Amino acid sequence: MSFLSVFKKKKMTASDNRAPSYLSGAGKGKSGLADTRAAIDELSKVVKDTPEAVEIYLALGNLYRSQGEIERAAQIRNSLIVRPGLDPAIKARALYELGRDFSRGGFMDRAINAFEKAREIAGDSPEILTELAELAAGGREFEKAAEFYSMLHQPVQEAHYLARLAEDYTSEGEDALARRTLKKALKISSSSVESWLLVLTRLKQEGSLDKFKKKFNSALAQVPKHLQFVLIEGLLADSLVFGDTPINNKDQDNDRNYLFYEVMVEEISKSDPDVIMHYYGARLLQLCGKQDEAGVWLEKTLMLNPNFWLARLELFNIAQDQQELTSSFKSQLDFFVNIARKVQRFTCSSCGLKRDRIFFNCPRCRSWHSISFRKELNQ
Repeated sequence: MSFLSVFKKKKMTASDNRAPSYLSGAGKGKSGLADTRAAIDELSKVVKDTPEAVEIYLALGNLYRSQGEIERAAQIRNSLIVRPGLDPAIKARALYELGRDFSRGGFMDRAINAFEKAREIAGDSPEILTELAELAAGGREFEKAAEFYSMLHQPVQEAHYLARLAEDYTSEGEDALARRTLKKALKISSSSVESWLLVLTRLKQEGSLDKFKKKFNSALAQVPKHLQFVLIEGLLADSLVFGDTPINNKDQDNDRNYLFYEVMVEEISKSDPDVIMHYYGARLLQLCGKQDEAGVWLEKTLMLNPNFWLARLELFNIAQDQQELTSSFKSQLDFFVNIARKVQRFTCSSCGLKRDRIFFNCPRCRSWHSISFRKELNQ
């Protein structure tokens, strides 16, 4: 059982020990700041009169923290921690809140120290482990973050930070260690899109076409259908950005890209019809300079979803290249097409955040693998 449940289940009976009824609304609306300040003043009086009111102490500290008054919040936690004969569960909770205070204030070493002391008392509480995992990730201690998420039995997060660790190993020239780490990540979570992306990127950079084809096929089989587009987007970002000029087959590096893009289109064509993957197949063909084939794929995309705005944009772009236009008119069209291509294409299905680059953990709501492709502009 979580050590926080001790406080959630306990009910206060003495009327003097009850927190003000407006506490639940503190910090909301136009008068939120004044309400929170009033709550702090009121709680300070109650605590002064009844210092044994532990929950009010903790609530007061949380209010100080919400106002950015980290030092005062920490003082309240410490006044509890040093009490002789304090119940261990309460001390653990106070240390946990102290860790959150320090984390909010940017004192990461102090935060870790407080959480570790709470952990010594309360054990491997999910709340404490989560805080430690996030602090380790924020400090780029990816191996430690993966260990904490392993203890939390959260394979998606564990595999993610193993992939980040492998990325660091690669940048340090530790290729063998990077490979073993990625293998471990995929063993923990076979659907880890970020791990597959790193595997495929490495093979593409090495020029291992046959191995790439095999792994790309495996990735499509393992990664959830709604996340498969992340593989293509990530591989394109590794070399060319959407909107760049088509590949020139006379260039050796571009020759290699051409071959890898052809393999990707071949494997995509074998899968069940999917509007997003059809769109990406068309873009790969465009980058290979195969405009007519790309047009067929774009038309199939619109058959699956007539409102897919990016498919219409690319079809329009192909069509205008085939028309005899004045240089002035073509310049204006190119301007609007380039602007449209910069519209943020990715969104978080949990909170609605829009981004122009792929993400694995939403920067706003912190949900994992919630990325989706904006097929329609009103999304």
